[in-house]
Formats: sequence, C-alpha cells, structure tokens
Amino acid sequence: MSGIFYQDHPGTAGADAPVLVLVHGWGMQSGVWETFLPWLAPHVRVRCIDLPGSGRSAAVPMPASLEALAELLLAVAPARAAWLGWSLGGLVALEMAARFPQRVSHLLLMAATPCFVQREDWPCAMPAPEFRRFAESLRQDAAQTLKHFLALQCLGSVSARQDLRALQSSMMQAPAAAGESSQQGLALLADSDRRARFAALAVPVLCLLGEQDALVPASVAADLASLLPAAQVRVVPGAAHLPFLSHAPACREAVRDLLGSTS
Repeated sequence: MSGIFYQDHPGTAGADAPVLVLVHGWGMQSGVWETFLPWLAPHVRVRCIDLPGSGRSAAVPMPASLEALAELLLAVAPARAAWLGWSLGGLVALEMAARFPQRVSHLLLMAATPCFVQREDWPCAMPAPEFRRFAESLRQDAAQTLKHFLALQCLGSVSARQDLRALQSSMMQAPAAAGESSQQGLALLADSDRRARFAALAVPVLCLLGEQDALVPASVAADLASLLPAAQVRVVPGAAHLPFLSHAPACREAVRDLLGSTS
C-alpha cells in the first residue's frame, strides 16, 4: 500500500461521468477544494488526493523527485482520468501525464507552470533569490512563513479577504505539509524544469492563470503557448493564485471545455 490518502466525490453527474483528479499545491491539503467541489458535482466525479507529507498523507515522506512521486501516486490513480493540478500540484499532474499518458486523458494546469523559478531563458517566473529567501524563512519560522504564504496567494484577488478565510478554514481540517516534507516540496518547485515534457504532451491541455497572481505571473501565458501550441491558455481577470476560490464559475467552465476536447 502507498499510504497516500484519497477521497472520492461522486457528485450528481452519474456513474458514466468522467473522473477528475484534483491535486493541491505546496503547503496545503485536499480540503482546500471544499468550496469548489459543488461547482464540479453536476459534471464530473472527483478524486481528491493528499500529497505525501500533507493532510491525511502526513505519515508518507515527500519523495526527492517528481519521478518517484508520480510512481507513488500511480497506486491511487484511477485507471483513466482527467487531472487538474494547482500550483505544485500542476507539476505533479504534468509528470503523471508525461510518464503515464495511458492513465491521464486530459490535463488542466491551474496557476501552475512547468518551471516555477526563473532561468536565463525563462524570465516569467519567480526570481531565484526571492525563492531562496522564502525557503530560508521557512527554516527559521515555519508557522509565520506559512501564514505569510497564505496571504501571498490571495494578494491582488478581487475577493482576497474571502479567499484567505477559506484557506484558513481548510487548513484547520487537517495538517499541511511540515518539516522535511515541506522543505522537499519546495525543493521540487525550485529544481524541477519540465518544459521539455510539457512541450511533448500528447493529451489535451488547458492552462489557467490568474491575472494578479504573485507566484505564477500571468505573463508566462505566451511562453506556455509557444512551448505547446495545441494547449489552451487562459488568463482569469481579477484572479490571483486561487482562481478556484475567487472565480469558481470560470474554473468550472475551463474543466467542462477541456473535457469536451478529444483525447
């Protein structure tokens, strides 16, 4: 057994409805999807996964590579499903689609990118010095850093206060990643460059970005479209890093549009 926790939400769409796997971001756990699930219920059956070291998968260490993480999640992956990955979860879902295309029918990257930290040829990302400062802050004071991170995810959103309350509420349901797993998750964000794998994807892909996102700049849209011209790339006006909280109807429509694509 993998020890990875997952929970199925059949919704009201019926047994023949497509399955959508939701993968949360760094510092979070699957409870973050709570207010988004009712928007999906009439359209898809949902499987929510707690990443290693987070929530009810807290006892499972976060692997040191995306390859190992994908192998671990394969044990709780449906036989074939669409995958929606938010933030770090986007890298995870991308890895699943690249390594196991027979198991992933569609891919939605939400507030996510195949390369989170700036490279010389990838400027529309988080500056490396800023990322290093955040990682050092986490080592010095994890609780305060996580509190700051929650606020940063909401920064610029048209519903920032409401989004922050929803995040805080979800954090109370189960523990987020902590200790070594938290640091390892950051390392995956810092070190992973999956642009080549993104460009080679053969499944239908939709990238959804927040116009005001302070972590994944919306300006990366052109680079994503250049890497994979077949992908749909959309920017949600007024959204920050949490479009599924602030702009749930737009996110639901993105899911429906993507699943209308042929695999």
